[in-house]
Amino acid sequence: MLTKYSLQKQLVIIFSIIAIGVLAILLPIIDNNLTHVIDNEMYDVLTRSQNDFYSYDFSPDYAGSDKQIYHFTYNINEDTLTTAQNISAKKYQILDYVFQNDLYKMVKKNKKKLQEKVKMQDQTVYYQIVKADDSNYIISLVYSDYSKTLINNLKDQVIDIFYIAFLIIGLALFIWVSSLIKPLKLIKNYIDDIKNDKESELHIQREDEIGVLSSSLIEMKEEIDRQNEIKEEMIHNISHDLKTPIALIQTYAQSIKDDIYPYGDKDSSVDVILENTDRLEKKVKSLLYLNRLDYISGQIGDETCSMKELIEHIVFQLTAMHPQIEIITDLQGSSFKGKDDYWRICIENIIENAARYVHHEIKIILKDQYLEIFNDGEPIDNSNPESLFQPYEIGHKGQFGLGLSIVYKTVTMYGYKVEAVNRVDGVSFIIQKKD
Repeated sequence: MLTKYSLQKQLVIIFSIIAIGVLAILLPIIDNNLTHVIDNEMYDVLTRSQNDFYSYDFSPDYAGSDKQIYHFTYNINEDTLTTAQNISAKKYQILDYVFQNDLYKMVKKNKKKLQEKVKMQDQTVYYQIVKADDSNYIISLVYSDYSKTLINNLKDQVIDIFYIAFLIIGLALFIWVSSLIKPLKLIKNYIDDIKNDKESELHIQREDEIGVLSSSLIEMKEEIDRQNEIKEEMIHNISHDLKTPIALIQTYAQSIKDDIYPYGDKDSSVDVILENTDRLEKKVKSLLYLNRLDYISGQIGDETCSMKELIEHIVFQLTAMHPQIEIITDLQGSSFKGKDDYWRICIENIIENAARYVHHEIKIILKDQYLEIFNDGEPIDNSNPESLFQPYEIGHKGQFGLGLSIVYKTVTMYGYKVEAVNRVDGVSFIIQKKD
């Protein structure tokens, strides 16, 4: 429900609920604890005053003060209640009423001490009864005017402290939330500009999660721009690559229809058409396969591929196709995560690429989660090695510029990495598990 409000309003609502809840819970607890503390203090006052009265017959006159204390002596043998202070008969009867029941119970049960308080009219009366000797009980009594004043003063101070603390905390939280809202608005505007394909910049100098988020958005924007450039370049290259063979096929087909044979005879001219048709078919298949890898990347199962068996099969075919190339293998048993079909196309693309550049020798090394395919051809350009695996990055002997991008997508899809490394006498393509 709160999510429909702004962060500042959410903060005010939540903080208000917490403040009310804390006050509703803590104030009764504080009041109860203060009452307990004051009760103990009042009984201590009675005890000290009672000891002075009993030991030294000292009973100072507190008349007019906030804590007037009265002392009584009850004699069991004579059944009389006397006081050292001068109080009226009416007040004496009221005071006698406060404790007389407890006094008679103590005498009957022979108890030595009793501390109690009782409500009388609009005040609380604290009293303490102590057995002085076999014949006498000392009763000390004080009204609650002093305790009420002390409790109210303490309670007011505690409440004031709470209000000040809540005000400071609330102000600090409000400032903190406000500091979050500004960069969040900048991020929102930045995302809107990306959505509307507008040029925009985001400058947020923070090292917290918002700073990390803004940095990630900037990186995302840069990646989107890079992907858009690649997409535009791909569209341009695809259009050019498709246009050329299609135009040639149309031209040659029309010429043959008009009984004109550009290559001298019908068979040679038709062979040119078939060659470009085959090239066109391979181009379309590569494009479809590249898009298919994007689709299946989120549907990877638990399949594994026996890489040794797969490479042995590919090498057998390659030897038949290129008998002039010496192929050396050093293969250990190793299973790679993924389906055989996808790994077969991946490895074939690397080996076909090696076969185009090789002078005499291709060497294949397979170990646990490690595959290296070496050829003794020319070194690659190290200025931008990552571009080698981008779509339509064509070398001087390349064909479509899609083979190594298919390799890269297949390898990363299954949690591996691929890199091209220049050796002293050639180039190695290395596939291994990511760290």
